[in-house]
Amino acid sequence: MRKDQIAIGIDIGGTNSKMGIFNLDGKLLNYQSMPTAKNANPADFIEYLAQESEKMLSSELNIKLGDQRIVGVGAGAPMANYYTGSVEHAPNLGWKNVPLKNLFEHYFKVPAVIENDANLAAVGEKKWGAGKDLTDFVLITLGTGVGSGLICDGKLYRGHNALGAEGGHIIIPHEQKRLCSCGGMNHLESYLSAKGIKETIHDLTKEDWTIEKLGQLFGDGDLRATSIINQIADELASGLVSIGVLFGPQAFIIGGGVSKLGNPFNHVVKKKMDELIHFSLKGKINVLTATLSSDKGAVYGGAAHIFDEVHRR
Repeated sequence: MRKDQIAIGIDIGGTNSKMGIFNLDGKLLNYQSMPTAKNANPADFIEYLAQESEKMLSSELNIKLGDQRIVGVGAGAPMANYYTGSVEHAPNLGWKNVPLKNLFEHYFKVPAVIENDANLAAVGEKKWGAGKDLTDFVLITLGTGVGSGLICDGKLYRGHNALGAEGGHIIIPHEQKRLCSCGGMNHLESYLSAKGIKETIHDLTKEDWTIEKLGQLFGDGDLRATSIINQIADELASGLVSIGVLFGPQAFIIGGGVSKLGNPFNHVVKKKMDELIHFSLKGKINVLTATLSSDKGAVYGGAAHIFDEVHRR
């Protein structure tokens, strides 16, 4: 193993795509974010990412794609399938049957691994973040969508078809029906995605607040903000209870943009979760905030994953 090895981590999100270059210790050497070209030709977009990565490599390390120091690229995307190397259907991107692994290896000239973006965030937290000392946890990403990555006995759980542990599509009981981006009704993502939370804020206040404003007002004791926090915590806890009784994790780790609400939000969620969960698990599952980054978790995870994948071979 060369000590000067580096890896590229990429997160293709529903709104923005992020790319980072990392060394073996998980240090972020260079980073870039750009709008995701939704509904565009996926091959053209991956080629664009390769061109941008080469600029980053050149400016930071004076190397090009294909250099032996680059172990590979780890990429996350909605509904990415590790086993097939493809994205079968990603509604938030407008992609169907995209051979993503092949495209990355063609344009980046290095080995590639692809995963569901939340899976990558979980791998990153396990290797370098809040899950480093845990053997069993669930990473919940609350961003453009709601994703989940499950670490069982220290290893990533994918399920038979690499589409297991999709916690964002758990159906939760709710008086107000909402349509999920996937076409389903009353999925956790309908309420806890950034769009869903903003819809809840508008329903309760008739105003448009950012997540940051919600957190600030909640910290100040604002009654409307407290009511909103209690509602979205109820909704999240409803989903976590179902996941919790199935897998019995040590912790739920909250990532994504909503994780900026921090520990005050976590405390409310844990309290509500403990009120609902089976008595055998009350008080036994922590709710933590992802430590790598609120918005770069899958980028770190992509690099962590490809380091692990290549070094196992």
